[in-house]
Amino acid sequence: MIRLIFYWTAILFLQFVVFNHLGFTAYLAPQVFIVLLITLPLHISKPYQVLLGFILGLIADFFIGTPGIHASACMWLVMIRLLLLGAQDLKEQIANHLPYNVHSVGLSTFAATTAILVVFYHFYVFWLESIGAINWFFILLTTLVSALFTLTVIGVVQLLSDKSSGEF
Repeated sequence: MIRLIFYWTAILFLQFVVFNHLGFTAYLAPQVFIVLLITLPLHISKPYQVLLGFILGLIADFFIGTPGIHASACMWLVMIRLLLLGAQDLKEQIANHLPYNVHSVGLSTFAATTAILVVFYHFYVFWLESIGAINWFFILLTTLVSALFTLTVIGVVQLLSDKSSGEF
């Protein structure tokens, strides 16, 4: 339990202190903290997963200054995650109370699911932020650059994580 709290705290710290202040370019706004929702253990009930998504989104909104955008995006991410996971054969992982990570489901399955969720999340957030003055080129470019960076960080975190728990 201590490792789980440390893992969540470390990811949130990296997101709100490091990744939110990179400032390389206007097109890079990675949302790495969503790895916490993507890798939730598979045995957690669906309503509880949605509630966790909402709470994590509210925390992100508080630190990033986006009223409700991340709460909405996190809830949608969890809903789409549930749909994607419903199409996968995860009985063994659920029975063993495993998290959804590269070690428990395999690289190709994890990478495909994560890529879909990360691209969706970034597109949804940038689209909501630009309502009223939609610039499709900016939204698509920011989504692509931020999603690629986020996927790279998630990949590194997964490769460095403990096989049994999915945490550092």
